[in-house]
Order: sequence, then C-alpha cells, then structure tokens
Amino acid sequence: MRLTSKVFMTLAGMFSSAVLAGSADLSSLPCGTQAITLGMSPQQIKSTCGQAWEPSYISKHKRPALGDEEGHDLFEKWMYSTADSKATHVIFKNGEVVRIFTLR
Repeated sequence: MRLTSKVFMTLAGMFSSAVLAGSADLSSLPCGTQAITLGMSPQQIKSTCGQAWEPSYISKHKRPALGDEEGHDLFEKWMYSTADSKATHVIFKNGEVVRIFTLR
C-alpha cells in the first residue's frame, strides 16, 4: 500500500469517527407522505418526493476506490433543513443512498 493511501485511509477514519460521534443515523427521511430511504437513486427521490423537493445544499466528491478496486467512487451529500432546525444529510455513493443522518 502506498503512503498516500495509508494517509488517506487514516484521515478518512478520523473524519468518520468524528462525524459518527456527533450524529444520529436515520433509516429514512420523510418528504410529505413518502420518504427517502437507503438504496434510492436521485431519480427515485425526485419521483417519490416531487421535483420541487430540493436539498438546500449539494456537495460532490470523487475519491479513489478502496481496496483492490480500480477507478473512483462518486459521493454526493444532499443537505435538507428540517422543521426542528437540524440539518439532515443524505449521502450517495455511486448514485445510491448509503446513509441518512442528522447532527446532534
């Protein structure tokens, strides 16, 4: 393993630990009478929640694939402001929801 890979994995682990310590995972995020759930694509969210149900912030990142895989993983984070003033984050990996959480 190259040094840059080890450094990246160490930093990613530290970041994940910090985020997990101050967050609460959710199994879904309500949108009207429907909900965003794990495994959904952005297109499924639009058809489920409606075209007007837009996140307040979107960030996109491309990272090298982990392990022996070649290529890159594409990550998106959609942030929604909720009624209780907490931000809810929806994380996509390669076009599929892999995590939904709020910060405590």
